[in-house]
Amino acid sequence: MRLRHARRLSAFTLIELLVVIAIIALLIGLLLPAVQRVREASARVRCANNLKQIALGLHAHHDATGSFPPAYMWVSGMMPRFIPIPPGAGPGGGPIGNPIAPQPMLFDRPAPSSYLEPVWPGWGWATLILPHLEQESLFRQINLSAPAGGTQSAAIHAIPLKVYSCPSDSHAGTFEMQTLLGTKLLDVATNSYAACYGGGSTLNLTENPELGNGMFFRNSKVRIMDVTDGVSNTFMIGERAALFTQAPWVGVINEGTLRTTPNAPVEQSLVHPPHPMVMARVKHKLLNEPWSEPYDFFGPHPWGMNAAFGDGSVRQIRSSISIEVFRALATRASAEVLPQSE
Repeated sequence: MRLRHARRLSAFTLIELLVVIAIIALLIGLLLPAVQRVREASARVRCANNLKQIALGLHAHHDATGSFPPAYMWVSGMMPRFIPIPPGAGPGGGPIGNPIAPQPMLFDRPAPSSYLEPVWPGWGWATLILPHLEQESLFRQINLSAPAGGTQSAAIHAIPLKVYSCPSDSHAGTFEMQTLLGTKLLDVATNSYAACYGGGSTLNLTENPELGNGMFFRNSKVRIMDVTDGVSNTFMIGERAALFTQAPWVGVINEGTLRTTPNAPVEQSLVHPPHPMVMARVKHKLLNEPWSEPYDFFGPHPWGMNAAFGDGSVRQIRSSISIEVFRALATRASAEVLPQSE
């Protein structure tokens, strides 16, 4: 009698399968942070390269004209229309300025009865250095005598430029700029970088855009010889990511507003007048502080921001920097003594 031996089939048991799945999940968990670190390192390098090009463009402008460009161009006496704030525009149906009704924080105080000081023509530093960033053909299409947000400039202000977009900035691109009343004004392309207006506890960028103690302010013409703090100790351009506040690269746009981006990584949502669209300042907020306002610097990187200094170098400014040192780096001629450790 011949015995037949059944052939045993090999297979995973349920326990073995669960162990394999757990090992794979563990490996993925270990791999993802490494991938994210590599991706952020690559974005940091590309962001620094953007700022290096910007710094070289600013210095080329200085060589050609004898000074760095202004934060934005402004001609007094030009009177574009004002936008009245009608009764009932405030939250809860109350007029803006009514102390009983909830009031929006527009200018660090309740909004005035008319919109803003007129801004004209408003073209900013990022526009004025285009010829030095291999954007000569784009620059030739711009009429600097026309307003930056005018209809004749519509083909310009909605063009995203790679050099003004940090790879880590998730909201860089084109956005809808709004008026004070929240209506659409126009579509514009963002800038992940802002010029430095200055540093100090008494600065008021929105009321005095021409009184900055940094490298840029309204109609500024700062020269290298004016930077007595030393160009290597003074930063010109820092990051203000669109994920925090979306601002146009073309300049300051009359009747527009600078707003906290929806779902930004901060604790408050604010609306500011157009003057800070091209520049930011260091006042009393630490870098990337949760209570940052639209005219503060704010980097999209987990460690802080990149900045272009007056000597053309690009260096990291970390969120752990003290406010005193941060302010000192933002001023051009305040004679602060910087500690060697920062």
